[in-house]
Amino acid sequence: MKEYDLKFSILIPTYKGAEIIGETLKSILSQSFDNFEIIIQEDASGDTIEAVVKSFHDKRIRFYCNKKNLSYAVNLEEARKNATGDIIYLMGQDDILAKDALLNTYKAFKISEDIGAVTRPYFWFDENIEKPVRAKERLGNRDTIVRITDDPKKVIRVFETLDQLSGLAYRAKFMDIPFHTDCFPCHIYPFASILKNHPIVFLKDYNIAVRIATSQTRSISSIYEKSPMQSWVEMFDSVFTEKRLQGIKQKCIKDFVARNYVGLVQLRNYARFRCFMREVYFLLKYRWQNIYSPGFWFFSLGCFLVPPAFLIPMVDWYKNSMNAKKLKHITFNYKLGK
Repeated sequence: MKEYDLKFSILIPTYKGAEIIGETLKSILSQSFDNFEIIIQEDASGDTIEAVVKSFHDKRIRFYCNKKNLSYAVNLEEARKNATGDIIYLMGQDDILAKDALLNTYKAFKISEDIGAVTRPYFWFDENIEKPVRAKERLGNRDTIVRITDDPKKVIRVFETLDQLSGLAYRAKFMDIPFHTDCFPCHIYPFASILKNHPIVFLKDYNIAVRIATSQTRSISSIYEKSPMQSWVEMFDSVFTEKRLQGIKQKCIKDFVARNYVGLVQLRNYARFRCFMREVYFLLKYRWQNIYSPGFWFFSLGCFLVPPAFLIPMVDWYKNSMNAKKLKHITFNYKLGK
């Protein structure tokens, strides 16, 4: 068996994950790369996840349970405090790893000692993992090194992949700020801070399949009480403070954060109506040119007029019918054999 000189700490923050974490753990334990520990940080949900985890009888799995509920973001930071590896690797409790995901990430870090973090393309699936219904596309046909000084469009492509935590990896010694307390960009703070001073790698392969049905973004409406958009803006404002970064910061806010019209659909469907209207306001506040954008009007007016009772099944139908046809090119090799 090959020895790897970098140890991965795979962090899995959990909450009511007993029924779904089994497949996630199987996909990790079936990896071609084996120098890792799994840190499961349970946020006092009161379910039977501990019994599920212990049934795997693998010494690399370490289970911790908070005495009280801390929230997703704080729970993730608690998991980091329990990690001992060279590489911090994030994983959702209900997502699936491709069989070479950790090996691909390891190889990216071995390109150079200065590689600070790794991102990846990924796709969402509903009931069938063989049927992607939405995806963040690849940057290119090979693993690509990206620096903060590169073309802003390239840097923005990196940030577009950071909304989901699964498959993101950080060189632990370069993490100079903790995971933040804000829900949506909590894991992006340290990634952005690393990117300021170190190159990162954008992998070419689809290493992650993100499960839609059990996503807490569909079941916990309170996470939208603070504006996701405002949270992203605050992240850029607080991390990109140097004068040399003001240009890229404004580009990211104006041309990325304030152009996420699709995000209105999720807010309309799973948050309070006032949260949706607040987000429409922020789209105009941070990019007034949106008044000339057909996409802005299509999503804002469409979501305003169509209630969630109709919008949710419409969106699910579109993803499972139209999007799925466009994403047949995605290949994903995984194993759930252990």
